[in-house]
Amino acid sequence: MPLGIEELTVLGFIAMAVTLLILERFSSMRRSLAPVQDRWLTNIGLMFLGGFFIALLFPASLGAVAGDMPGGLIRDLQWPLWLETAVVFLLLDCWRYWEHRAFHEIPLLWRLHLVHHSDTAVDVTTAERHHPFERILGTLLAFMLVFALGFSVQAVGLYLFLATLAALYSHGNITLPEVIDQRLRRLLVTPSVHHIHHSSYQPETDSNYGSVLTVWDRLFGTYTEPSSTRVTRVGLESFRLPRDRTLASALVQPFLAWRDGGAPEPTGQPARATGGAVYSRAWLQALFLGGVGLVLALAALWPTVLDMTRLWSSSEPYQYAWLVLPMFIYVLGWHHRDTLLAMPPRPGYAGLPLILLATIVWLVASVVEINLGEQLALVLVLQGLALCTVGWRVYRAFLPAMLLLFLMVPSGDILQPLLQNLTVKWVEWFSLAAGLPHSVEGYVIHVGTQRYVVVAACSGLTFFTLAGFLGYSFGLLLFRSLPKVLALAALGAALGILVNAVRVCVIVALDWMRGSQMDLAAHADIQWIVLLMALGALLYIASRLAHEDWSQGVATEGGPLPRGVAVSFAPVIAGAILPLFLGLWQVQAHRAEAPGSGGPDRMQQVADGVIESHWLSSDPAGNRALSIPLGPTMDVVMVAPDAGSNRLDESFLRPAGDVAWRRASTGRYRDCSIEPCMEFVHTTWNRKGSPEVRQTFYSYYVGELATDSRLAYRLASGWNRMAATGLDRGLIGFRLAGDPQQPPSLGALFQRFRAGKPPTLQEHLAASTPTLIGTED
Repeated sequence: MPLGIEELTVLGFIAMAVTLLILERFSSMRRSLAPVQDRWLTNIGLMFLGGFFIALLFPASLGAVAGDMPGGLIRDLQWPLWLETAVVFLLLDCWRYWEHRAFHEIPLLWRLHLVHHSDTAVDVTTAERHHPFERILGTLLAFMLVFALGFSVQAVGLYLFLATLAALYSHGNITLPEVIDQRLRRLLVTPSVHHIHHSSYQPETDSNYGSVLTVWDRLFGTYTEPSSTRVTRVGLESFRLPRDRTLASALVQPFLAWRDGGAPEPTGQPARATGGAVYSRAWLQALFLGGVGLVLALAALWPTVLDMTRLWSSSEPYQYAWLVLPMFIYVLGWHHRDTLLAMPPRPGYAGLPLILLATIVWLVASVVEINLGEQLALVLVLQGLALCTVGWRVYRAFLPAMLLLFLMVPSGDILQPLLQNLTVKWVEWFSLAAGLPHSVEGYVIHVGTQRYVVVAACSGLTFFTLAGFLGYSFGLLLFRSLPKVLALAALGAALGILVNAVRVCVIVALDWMRGSQMDLAAHADIQWIVLLMALGALLYIASRLAHEDWSQGVATEGGPLPRGVAVSFAPVIAGAILPLFLGLWQVQAHRAEAPGSGGPDRMQQVADGVIESHWLSSDPAGNRALSIPLGPTMDVVMVAPDAGSNRLDESFLRPAGDVAWRRASTGRYRDCSIEPCMEFVHTTWNRKGSPEVRQTFYSYYVGELATDSRLAYRLASGWNRMAATGLDRGLIGFRLAGDPQQPPSLGALFQRFRAGKPPTLQEHLAASTPTLIGTED
């Protein structure tokens, strides 16, 4: 049985480690005799601890996640495997360079990474000497990169394999012949190159960050040539006592640095005099307590976090959201760090009302099962925690960056129908301007002999969201004024709409000239071309704008910092509110949903009373759906939610059969044959290459309430669950074939099915009338 890339990586790791250990102990290539006592136990212990936590928090490996992804930015380009592998290798190695450099130059990250540099000797075991928190953060960043760009499993696996071997080799306590080493280090990181990085001399430590290739250090000016440098001592001077060599000491070194300030400053950023606020104890304490509050809040809202990230992975218009958090960290943790750290944090309870409001929003959204409301509440919680952690002055100064977090919420579906209609208009306007014969029926457009159906994927939502996000991000890097940042984001979104117009018009024009419609793969090629056009235009515009200094107009002095444990622990107390409130709500919800008397099972009554009926689904863990035929061209579909949910699966209303039907239009239909009039959602369906039409009419009900509004249904159904009223609830729809202008009387049928007393097939056929009963809105 052939070995997979992960098994080969493990075997390669073992083989390389054993080979280097032998060379380090017994070969003439050995640089020096590195001590073993305590060091190896500590380094190997950190390796196993890090591996344990990674396996616990990330059940799937990076390669497995890459293999399970349906697509992505890189994979969708459909390059040859060799080209994709080469590009991915360069991208990941460049990413590792900048990640390593960030761990040196960002104060909070340096506190974690210094454990790697506290080793007073360097050998193959040093390669795995990383604090578990650093391993977790690095793995999380790698997952974000894979989710954002979508690499193939082969490309990711090959890089991980080579990077693993390179890490062991570059930390090896060996010296190659100078002629060989000189040739290798022109391209690759050799032990002599990386040995400089572990020097105790700061300028040498702040160089040679590369993982596999030296090209990045040479390109970005951080390369130190081994032939001109002699390293006399390695490791940090702050950790040279015998007690610092133990595993327990290595685990607490980052926190000792917070506690007493005894650890070295981040080596890439020497201490600066800015009012004593940079790297101050106040900031470290505020960040630590804010992090505790964040952990408590996320633990309570973890299902919402998972729902949001699943949507990022599964929906192309929202894959950009994987970049929001890294951009947020970059803007505040690096780009504007001097201005931020010059302002002393003032923890307090200013964000508590916002967290309470977010809790109410989350509870209401949870009752009515609106994911968008829950996700907005999550971001409001993050805003409230930030306000409790840093205080109003700092929060207000960096409000544009804080609002970036709202772009994590997948809210573009609200605009999708509008963008879809606009796409239809683009094609119509282009056809008018070009003099092409055309006609429009809902989302179906005929241009000459060609027929186009504008589905949701054609709306250009991906262009809109990605370009809007990039516009906002460029605005944060350029401006400190929120209106200017929003203006650049709006410009990016407008460019996204414009390039989608270019895309659909180019497709129609090419089809007209060729006399036939191109396939979807060609559509994707045009999509990437116009997307690059939009990004290039946005980048050009941003490069022409004047940069503003964030430090101007931002006060760095103030009154005395707040004192007292109650004030300092405000972020922790604020974060603990969510588990408390949501725990009480879960108890109440459980009591409300406890089995009670309840009402009759209407669907079961219908199923028992109508011989012709059949179950579309009767899964106890999901929606139940029942179909009842009412003639050769019509059937009724009843859908009921599962006991613990309000959600209804409207997909049961799609036309029956194996044909791929597409939604052509959605409107409202009013039936006034009964008092009061009833409203129905009216959807028209068609399929590619056929004039066939199907239509569905449906409405929701909770007890005696009947409505065509999904929101009204969820509100009523949520109250029904919380109050334990036991009312019957669900959806009743009618699927018809033929002319959409001749539906039968639906109101009376709806009432009879809701009451569990449907007409027989013979009764319905005898009472059917071909006249129009309702009015189309």
